[in-house]
Amino acid sequence: MLGAAIYASDGPLNRWLGFYVWKFIAGKAHGGQYVNANGASIYYETYGAGPPVLVLHGGLGSIEGMSYQIRALAKSHFVVAADSRGHGRSTDSNAPLSYSLMSDDMSKLLDHLQIGRVDVVGWSDGGIVGLDLSMRYPNRIRKVVAISTNYDVDGLRESPILGSEVPRAPLRYKLFARDPDHWPTLYRKVTIMWQTQPHYTLNDLGQIKAPTLIIAGEFDIIKPEHSAQLANAISGSQEVIVEGASHAVPIEKPEIVNRHISKFLDDTGAAPG
Repeated sequence: MLGAAIYASDGPLNRWLGFYVWKFIAGKAHGGQYVNANGASIYYETYGAGPPVLVLHGGLGSIEGMSYQIRALAKSHFVVAADSRGHGRSTDSNAPLSYSLMSDDMSKLLDHLQIGRVDVVGWSDGGIVGLDLSMRYPNRIRKVVAISTNYDVDGLRESPILGSEVPRAPLRYKLFARDPDHWPTLYRKVTIMWQTQPHYTLNDLGQIKAPTLIIAGEFDIIKPEHSAQLANAISGSQEVIVEGASHAVPIEKPEIVNRHISKFLDDTGAAPG
């Protein structure tokens, strides 16, 4: 299940502590702020300086789930990392959760920061939002890195099933959420979204003009053929399969993932014009 992999971002504790110590002593973080977007208050943090890159976490996660990628990218980029609506420190609205709505949220955030074009690095749900941004806001997306990302619900090895019991809230949600009691609602909304979305066609993906890097784990919950179809549908895209890794590949193999991300984003030959 996707949720099982995302729960991996709850620990280990030393990774959390390492991220906060880095933010404190490295001088890379610029503090957390909020922006209003489509009925929700979206929390975001910024780090470093250089070309802008938007970093998006997975479903039921938070900014902390991308800590390895944030720390690596902040060495040479202006990193913007956001908690998706209802996740982490961001608030929710009464609207059903959808990738297009989260994509609209991120567009509002980029407007707020006065960022014209941006690279996107997203994991799982964050990767789907990155694809959606590149399809619906093509003029503002330069490159996309989609990690463990499906473009259709049929791309999962097993379908997320909403049981009668909602699992306990992760520690980070209890600590960060402005309303920790919202967890059961968020869990149900996310799981319903996983059961019904996304449904992009190969033709939809073929409209993507941004150079795209597809990364997946050897034992990912995304079917290998699905990742290959995604890469083949986007003209000029690249695909990397990380040996020995699961859906939690950015946490399990951060050095390998970060090396591929940096090489792809910094390769001036990979982007037109």
